[in-house]
Amino acid sequence: MNMETMSPDARVIFSILKLSRALRRCPPPRGEHPFPPAIGRLLECVSAFPGVSSRELCEALDLRPSSLSEMLARAERDGLLIRRADEEDRRLLRISLTEKGKAAVREMEDRRDGDARKKASCLTEEEKEQFCALCEKLGRHIESLALELPEGMQPDIRRRQPRFPGEGPEESRPDRPPVPPALRYRS
Repeated sequence: MNMETMSPDARVIFSILKLSRALRRCPPPRGEHPFPPAIGRLLECVSAFPGVSSRELCEALDLRPSSLSEMLARAERDGLLIRRADEEDRRLLRISLTEKGKAAVREMEDRRDGDARKKASCLTEEEKEQFCALCEKLGRHIESLALELPEGMQPDIRRRQPRFPGEGPEESRPDRPPVPPALRYRS
């Protein structure tokens, strides 16, 4: 496809598709962890909100309770987290990381930050800010277009909103911070 013959609007979308393809061709390093990426997302969520409940994790990670239960059992068996009964409501289990789990999260975050730094190193700080602002603006616009699609063509976005910070109402739990919206999607 010849970008020079495309309209500026088509070039924007085509450039996004090319960037997405390039990112898929250069995945982040997985590291030496003996667990799958889904367990990594689980650990990051528990790290951000120690004492989170299973129900909150199901919502945050968009998982069925049975799937989450299997993941929690594996992570607990591997010594990465612990489940304890809530002191006020013994039926409720609160989940926290062990020291081993905290170390795994720090290592994943360091690896991810290093990978992002390497991939974005061709941009100046100002270009990074501009790029993020433009992506956020375009993303909001495309999401609004998705809501205008005819009935039956709209994606099922009820369970997955908000997907990222600033895209919807926050959780209404005054006793604890909301589960990070950025962890609400499944890959």
